[in-house]
Amino acid sequence: MAASMRERFRVAVDRLLNSWTVLKLAVSHGFGGIDSESKAEWMVFAVDQWFAENANIDPYEVEDFLEDVMNTEFNTLVDDGSLPQIAEMICGFYKLCEDGKEAQLQERLDKLPKPAIQNCQQVAGQNGIADSSDNDEEEYSSGGPDKLHTPTQSADHNEHQDTTEMEVEEGWTTVRKKGKR
Repeated sequence: MAASMRERFRVAVDRLLNSWTVLKLAVSHGFGGIDSESKAEWMVFAVDQWFAENANIDPYEVEDFLEDVMNTEFNTLVDDGSLPQIAEMICGFYKLCEDGKEAQLQERLDKLPKPAIQNCQQVAGQNGIADSSDNDEEEYSSGGPDKLHTPTQSADHNEHQDTTEMEVEEGWTTVRKKGKR
């Protein structure tokens, strides 16, 4: 891949990861410690380097990598369905860059949503306490997982509101997709 397209891929990965609500929430709440922001920046570099050094990386491999990084670096278990979407998009961005399809890449980048952190709210944890200075358990809920693809929604789907829920249990944060009626 040409150097300019490799740079476009790195920029695409950066924009995608910066649009991922789960990662932005983990960084903004310091789930990765004082170096949370640096760790998120490192993820972009690591993905870019991995694709530069390897051929034919499959989405499931990217998903496993991202899941491992979120677990080990941010103490966060992502269970909201966004990992496969992010992994597929990274692989798709790489293919577009590899094929020199800059216009299609830009079109997809322009459709990326902003992270929906403002839609997240703290809700009562398992013990029923919403905010406690001596309790490490926190739970966050948002309006849904990142809307990375915009498929047509059925009328039945519109009747139900999906939410993403984050729970902190003994140093780990779990992000889950939760349906509400």
